[in-house]
Amino acid sequence: MKINEQDKQLTKVRILVAAVDVITIRGFKNATMREIAKEAKVGDATIYNYFPTKEKLLYGYCEYVQQEVMLELKTISNFHEYTLQEQLQQLVETNLRLWLPAREFLQQVFELSFGAPVVGFTHIEETKRLFTAMVVDMLDAAIEAGEIPEQPYRELLPRLFWDYMTGIMTYWLKDNSEGFANTTQVIDRSMEIITAILQTGMVGKLLDLVSFLFRTHIMAHADVLKDLTQAPDLVSAKRRFMEGK
Repeated sequence: MKINEQDKQLTKVRILVAAVDVITIRGFKNATMREIAKEAKVGDATIYNYFPTKEKLLYGYCEYVQQEVMLELKTISNFHEYTLQEQLQQLVETNLRLWLPAREFLQQVFELSFGAPVVGFTHIEETKRLFTAMVVDMLDAAIEAGEIPEQPYRELLPRLFWDYMTGIMTYWLKDNSEGFANTTQVIDRSMEIITAILQTGMVGKLLDLVSFLFRTHIMAHADVLKDLTQAPDLVSAKRRFMEGK
């Protein structure tokens, strides 16, 4: 009997959820594909049709979380009316909230990623692509609407925000404060700084400064840094989230 795409997706999610449960209890090294298949109520051979290795399973759940984050943000009908700061903060907070039930599993992801960075970098690439696509959409919409100026080195910003998100999650995993109050405080304060940097184009200015110092020191050339650009007034409404230009 031919299985339709909806059934395949449901089976895939069931395997991912089972992997979270088994790996959280047994640990990544001790958990077996057979145990995960049994927990997911699929055949030992079937699981390999969806995930050929445990690493694919581990990072497959990371991709699943990012897809769920995107879906949740898209269901917020007026999300496109949020300020850039509000959108970025909602992105971070939604990530943490959806990861909360699998927080111990996420710790396993981090341990594997930092313990074997080459493997981690390869398998995390799709998760990173999904996350940065959302950041790109938010930044593009904010620039189009005149909320922030055109950003020098614009292509670097999504990757920098990915690094920021990784740092926040690392802090969150170690945060023992009640209700993760310390993490909330870090996010609130850092978001204000990030927004100020984007409004003044400071990322570009800092990179220009590095380039300037390199050229003057190595090549004995002189240059003058431009004044910081003030953020213009909002001139138009932003387009809807993840719906293109």
